[in-house]
Amino acid sequence: MNHYKTAFLFNGIGSKPEKLLVNLPAVLMERYLTARDEAFSRLGLHTDLERNTPFDRRVAEWLISLLCDRVVFDHYIQQGIVPDIGAGYSSGIVSISACFGSVPDTFAHRIILMNRATMQNLANAGMDLDMGVVIGFGYEDAQQLLFPRFSREELVIGSGNSVFCTMISGRAEAVHRALELMLAEGAIKAIPFGTGIAYHHPILANYAREYVDFCGSIPYRDPDYPILSAFDNRILTGGQEIMLENQRNVMTPIRWDLALRKLEELGVTAFYDVSANGAVKKFSRLRSRKCKIYTLQDV
Repeated sequence: MNHYKTAFLFNGIGSKPEKLLVNLPAVLMERYLTARDEAFSRLGLHTDLERNTPFDRRVAEWLISLLCDRVVFDHYIQQGIVPDIGAGYSSGIVSISACFGSVPDTFAHRIILMNRATMQNLANAGMDLDMGVVIGFGYEDAQQLLFPRFSREELVIGSGNSVFCTMISGRAEAVHRALELMLAEGAIKAIPFGTGIAYHHPILANYAREYVDFCGSIPYRDPDYPILSAFDNRILTGGQEIMLENQRNVMTPIRWDLALRKLEELGVTAFYDVSANGAVKKFSRLRSRKCKIYTLQDV
């Protein structure tokens, strides 16, 4: 029987670089800068973000999140904190795939770069998409409010984050109307991302073909530690499963709230947020008081 006590949680790519980097201690900042310089040079990106094209700047910011994850992950391991299992929120699946040994870091970096092709395809098609986060509504409450009023082609709940937080995704006009509605119905905050993209909405299947194909372009190793799917709560231990998880990520809604509940049911009590700024802890909630989410500042 498997005994799961410690889980590593990997964030997506939404955090701004300045919010990530300010939290890195000097020794970790040095490691990050070395990794950043090598990765940006290899991928043809400018470390001065303003010198990149708009799409390249966004990709560069997202790559910084991935690089920070690696630095924090390595720090935890060096401190003797080893996961029994892990889970990735949104593009956290890319980060966990690399850190848990299924793909090389260099390949994970290029997965992030492939978002550029998706954004270009959307721009060429004149698609106006967006995402938004809502504080004060859980998944079920959001479902009851939104879907008598909107079609699922217009928007979906991209992630049920917790009992108090959801992310919505879809056509920009519908997303913005939904955010206004949720504010009017008692949401504490309802914030559009302004990304021009709608991750975790099925509509992206039409525009992310290059991304999906690239994710499947190399064999994946079996991960060093099991990974819990944020889509359906399966425990993934095979490389092929991890590849499929990466391929479906951009166009499939996730249930982070249910993934955390499943980890608790499996016996996990110590959760480690692998983001540099404690982002996962901010939007996650655990049910049992015996469980705790630790961040970089705790280690």
